[in-house]
Amino acid sequence: MIERLHHEEEATAAEILALQIPAYKVEASLIGFDGIPHLNDTVEMIKKSDETFIGYLTEGELCGFLSYKDEGGAAFIHRLVVHPGHFHEGIASKLITFFLQEESAGRDVKVTTGAKNEPARNLYKKFGFEELDMFSPEPGIDLVLLEKNHH
Repeated sequence: MIERLHHEEEATAAEILALQIPAYKVEASLIGFDGIPHLNDTVEMIKKSDETFIGYLTEGELCGFLSYKDEGGAAFIHRLVVHPGHFHEGIASKLITFFLQEESAGRDVKVTTGAKNEPARNLYKKFGFEELDMFSPEPGIDLVLLEKNHH
């Protein structure tokens, strides 16, 4: 089941963080960079986030989530997280499908991911995202900007 998450609530923010840390540790090892900013998030930071969070729940357990913000008329995906214990169950695809149908409301959608994160890059391409740019926010980390235009 997919639903909006009330991340400003302590318990929900703690659940998001508990899922986010192990997932980003996997990405950090994939891309060879352990300085991913979301690895340093706290419950308080999530509670104060101005992102919109949607979660994928199985029997009441949060297994994955997507967060986004509106930026310059586009919907910008900030986090797409699936708990490592639930990899390869199609959760990320279900979250993206829901987001594109229910949340992005005809806007262009943008996202960045690690250049070495082939699973994420392939997933976004499967949904029609095109790679626009590659950049290095700091030495040792290459990111790819992808965009899906709404036609």
